[in-house]
Amino acid sequence: MSLNIIKLNTYIDKALAKANNDYSDFNKNYILSIQISLDGFSFCIVDDERSKIIALETYAIQEIDNYEILAKDLGELINNLDIIKRRFNRVNVLFEGTKATLIPFPLFEETASQHYLNFNHKLEYGEEISFDKLNSLQAYNVFAIPTCIKEMIKSKFINYKINHFSSTLIEGLLIKYKNQDLNNQVFVNIRSNYLDVLIIEGSKLVFFNTFKYKTPEDLAYFLIYVLEQQKLNPENIDLIMLGEIDKNSKYYEILYKYIRNIEFIERNDFFTYSYALDEVPSNFYYNLLNASSCEL
Repeated sequence: MSLNIIKLNTYIDKALAKANNDYSDFNKNYILSIQISLDGFSFCIVDDERSKIIALETYAIQEIDNYEILAKDLGELINNLDIIKRRFNRVNVLFEGTKATLIPFPLFEETASQHYLNFNHKLEYGEEISFDKLNSLQAYNVFAIPTCIKEMIKSKFINYKINHFSSTLIEGLLIKYKNQDLNNQVFVNIRSNYLDVLIIEGSKLVFFNTFKYKTPEDLAYFLIYVLEQQKLNPENIDLIMLGEIDKNSKYYEILYKYIRNIEFIERNDFFTYSYALDEVPSNFYYNLLNASSCEL
């Protein structure tokens, strides 16, 4: 394994580990979900027949700023991960790219996909354009993905679908809260270098954006800026946290100085979870664990 890839956490059901040693026992009803970024790689396995999450593994990626190198190193890592070198019923790949834009159904034309993306982003050599159809949002998410990453996935898996990570994040939250009339609730998804801010009013998404941060002060600044722009009072909102953050985090501490009503998102009840994931807080890896619930 590349010295730039470091395993962080492994949570695997013993029954899955046992089946992993025998190809004939491996359940073809399993769904594999993978999340890829320049600074991280993670995957989970869902027993679709029982709607049960039975494995989760996470890695940190350091000192890689080139997708060609990332594709090579991840290809080698996947070759050495017997647990995901199987025939899955479905493979969901979530790509954490920075180039994406939402287009409402009535305005979307597939032939204009590059034109939409060029409004806000500069496409580089070696990037391809793809798009996800978000039925709950009634919009398409147009995004760029490096060809090398797409080809690496193609060489390792069959029956796969590559989506932008924000598609499953948005669609997953709209599905979870579709029967609730939300008001003054703001969702923040914390990633290692980015935060995603979503605001849902009633059952509709009214705001989504991603910000790059380096310090806790950056994170607080961007969130307060969004609240001001959306004319929301920090004292009156409920802030719901997703991602790898807990009450002992310095990021949580600074947010609590401005926002008193902070809670962590609960796990979805349409899944059950292996005992192996008992140690994992409900908000950690939320987007990855719920990727299979989004029909993109």
